[in-house]
Order: sequence, then C-alpha cells, then structure tokens
Amino acid sequence: AEGGVFFRNASGALMLAYVASGRLLGYVEEHMNAWDCVAGMLLIEEAGGTVLKADPKTVLQSGTQVITGGKGVFSKLQALCSGVFTP
Repeated sequence: AEGGVFFRNASGALMLAYVASGRLLGYVEEHMNAWDCVAGMLLIEEAGGTVLKADPKTVLQSGTQVITGGKGVFSKLQALCSGVFTP
C-alpha cells in the first residue's frame, strides 16, 4: 500500500530540516529562493537523503525547484512532480 499526507507549516526551510532529521520522508516545492533552501538541502545530503540538484549558475538569482527525500522516496516524488512542475 502507498499513501501520503500533505503537510505544510509555512516554512520551507523548516520542512527541509524535518526531512534531514527524519521527521518527514520527503518534501517538494515548485520554487524556492536560494536563501530559503540551500542550507536545508545540504543538511539532507549530509544526513544521507537525496535532493534534486540545483543549477549553480542560476539558483542564486532565480531560485530552484526542490524535491528531496530519503531512501525509496526521492524517485517516487520526482516521478510524481515531473508531470506537474514546469521545467
């Protein structure tokens, strides 16, 4: 069985910290500014999770899509978002 819960607390940075700590299995956001997400993305990678790599040439000025998850979740979230998020 598969399922999920939509949870949002109005702070993308905190949501990324929750993923890094294991409190959440994953997190997606169609657009986040660099100052809101890059530290959390690093926390997730250091904790053993996976993040969608941001383009270093554009992330500071334009922001990025955020798709993050632990083992077994990242690829499912990425597939789910591929049909919804604009490239």
